[in-house]
Amino acid sequence: MAQALLTDEEIDTALVALEGWRRDGNALVKDVPVPPDSHDWLSRAVMNEAEVLDHHPDIERGEHGIRFRLSTHSAGGVTARDVELAARIDQVLDGGARDRG
Repeated sequence: MAQALLTDEEIDTALVALEGWRRDGNALVKDVPVPPDSHDWLSRAVMNEAEVLDHHPDIERGEHGIRFRLSTHSAGGVTARDVELAARIDQVLDGGARDRG
């Protein structure tokens, strides 16, 4: 089922509840300062959450952390699925990662 793009107002409203997230063009973005030795577990935990939503975030690893970039490519921008995944990433960061091995 195709995802409907959120309006600018809907995105702004969602960002109020998503601490540290920002809009960058047609995506939601969050930079997370973590040491390189934490990149693997954090990426795995986020991908576990993404699989539940059948979503595919862009994860960029850098020297000082990880950048998560969420956009529903098939819709051409931000959808409710991106907002849901952003909230789940925040849960992972708060210690609520789904344990899927």
